[in-house]
Amino acid sequence: MDYLPIFMDLKGRHAVVVGGGTIASRKAELIAKSGVSMTIVADRIAPAMEAAIDRLGFKWLEKKFEPSDVETAHIVVAATDDEQVNAHVQRAASARRIPVNVVDAPELCSFIMPAIVDRSPVMIAISTGGKSPVLARHVRSFLERTLPSQLGRLGTLFGKFRARVAERMASFAERRNFWEMVMDSAIPDLVYAGRDDEATERLNETLSNEQWRLPKCGRVHLIGAGPGDAELFTIKGQRLLQKADVVVYDRLVPVGVLEMCRREAETIYVGKRSGDHPLPQEQISALLIRLARQGKCVVRLKGGDPFTFGRGGEELAELLEAGIDAQVVPGVSSANGAAAYAGIPLTHRDHAHSVSYWTGHLKAETLDQLDWRGMATGRQTLVFFMARPNASRIADHLLENGLSAVTPTAIVMAATTPRQQVIRTTLKAMPERMDQTDRELPALLIIGSVVGLRSRLEWYDGGSDQSEIVFPRHCSVPAAERATA
Repeated sequence: MDYLPIFMDLKGRHAVVVGGGTIASRKAELIAKSGVSMTIVADRIAPAMEAAIDRLGFKWLEKKFEPSDVETAHIVVAATDDEQVNAHVQRAASARRIPVNVVDAPELCSFIMPAIVDRSPVMIAISTGGKSPVLARHVRSFLERTLPSQLGRLGTLFGKFRARVAERMASFAERRNFWEMVMDSAIPDLVYAGRDDEATERLNETLSNEQWRLPKCGRVHLIGAGPGDAELFTIKGQRLLQKADVVVYDRLVPVGVLEMCRREAETIYVGKRSGDHPLPQEQISALLIRLARQGKCVVRLKGGDPFTFGRGGEELAELLEAGIDAQVVPGVSSANGAAAYAGIPLTHRDHAHSVSYWTGHLKAETLDQLDWRGMATGRQTLVFFMARPNASRIADHLLENGLSAVTPTAIVMAATTPRQQVIRTTLKAMPERMDQTDRELPALLIIGSVVGLRSRLEWYDGGSDQSEIVFPRHCSVPAAERATA
């Protein structure tokens, strides 16, 4: 974070803008909206500044700048077209510990002027730290189009009820529960439609019926965080994260998703990897139950999809058996995300009529009992999760059951992230290539002729392609090389 985003109360304070041009007038008019008294220091002024002075009653010191001009200021802006004068203003303000902004010189600024979306009392400030004002304006334009024009009226209505709500509800948790209930109701839509009286009446009813009181037992949301790209996280998941009191998360949850949590939420890491289980599965389920029984809203975040090798079914069963209210929010499976970002369709009418998902993270005796003969027959795609520890066994079983040694195979690591790596190889060479990869990166294994399509369908350049063979345009394994049932 290059700058701390804060909002300053300047009502009744004094601001000084040095400069008399059009840009200076824009800065002065914007700052004046905060309720400050304004002094302009300039030996000459442009028509835009003259109009602003006449319209808003700014004080104008018709002179060249002197350090004493900022003595009584609480905020200073240097907006002349002379870099030396601007630097002089900056030194004078800094010496007096007065916040100062120098136009087009972020290195001289102690604060910067963000792009603003004004839905007073709702204010949104967008900044790039002075690196790209055009980008900030682009984001502002997007938000202006997206946010309801009457959002400010909703904020004003809520402000009228704030004291009553605080008087009625002693705990912060109850107040938050009440306001979240209001936001999920029809009240905001009534305000946006201009039906303020109806919205006020409905808000009074909600406050009176005491539905806002916290339940004796909380709720658990099992949410899939997706394969790595935070933009693949669902809208519903994001909304529930903002309600969570506690977030229990795994190792493969994207950092960008965690940053969507409500800042006051407690976060608990229970990540597991091969040979390293900080909290055993039975203790994770017990933790979720205990937190819910404390009346908390709990989010259980899992990488990928919770019902696809995420043990979500086990956790949901234990929660329901314990009488805990729970729901599941699906996520983009790691298989779907990895395949799509690698340019490998899991099904294709010329290559694969089916796809099957398998876990490679099993003990040897259990792994041996999988339907290897079924995997080696037909036109299908095989996807192995957590295949790294048993890569050699997987390859050996498939080869022994008739799958060709040259079957196209892809190892996709850190899928959908900027660190994504894709290694295209053959089934026979796959274990050796897997052993050479970074063990810290999650890896997914895709086996089948669809892997050969990557050379034509590759679109994501966030990572690197470490291909060791060239696949023909159509590379279905010949029938003679496949085992028959």
